[in-house]
Amino acid sequence: MADDSTRQPAPRATGRREQHRIDRTRQFLGTALDIVTTEGFDALTMQRLADECDSAIGAVYRYFPSKGALVAEVQREAIERINTSYALVRAQSDAGIVGLGERSRSLARLVLMGRWFIALGETHPQELRLFQMLMSEWRHVVPVEEGFRVVPSVMKLLDEARDCIEAASVAGSLDDGEDPMTRVVVWAAGVGGVMQAGRLDIYDAELFDGARLARVLTFDLFAAWGATRDDLAAASEVIDSLDLEGT
Repeated sequence: MADDSTRQPAPRATGRREQHRIDRTRQFLGTALDIVTTEGFDALTMQRLADECDSAIGAVYRYFPSKGALVAEVQREAIERINTSYALVRAQSDAGIVGLGERSRSLARLVLMGRWFIALGETHPQELRLFQMLMSEWRHVVPVEEGFRVVPSVMKLLDEARDCIEAASVAGSLDDGEDPMTRVVVWAAGVGGVMQAGRLDIYDAELFDGARLARVLTFDLFAAWGATRDDLAAASEVIDSLDLEGT
């Protein structure tokens, strides 16, 4: 008979090592996220991260071979959390709009996505900040080879928006103008830009309300793309009636 002492200890030790690695990775990524979103990319260094996490710098490099790799993983995880948030909101809303006609349903989904994205400023502020930084600053921090690790997560989010725009065009809620992905990029960049106005709200809270400005811009874009104001108002009423968390 084999010695019982050879049966269990090794798997448990492996499990503990793996859990330690998971916990350590989360600590590094969470701390890096805090630094970047409050102080910017330049404030994040491998030594700063090691100090903040009470770790040797060599340990940081064992997890992330460079600052670019670290930032890329922070970005990827943040975008994945955004994707998960949208999937939950979309699933919650589908049951409430299933009885609508295709035209109304497609526009309601488009309005929902706009509402959800703008609400990220409250529900996922750090993740939204990183997404905005990715659109404007990441090229200076993340090498191309590392950036490709982030692209699939970003494209998943953009594809969701493209699908909403395409469905609305097919249903007749929007016209068949520009390429749908071009509209997505214009929409995302525009909304992200006007939401930055919220930083000036200390001077005039109403005028520089970033979320309000983003809603105005979103409806103006939808109207420019062929949606009627009456249809947009009706779609908004539908989404309001669902009272979805995260919108």
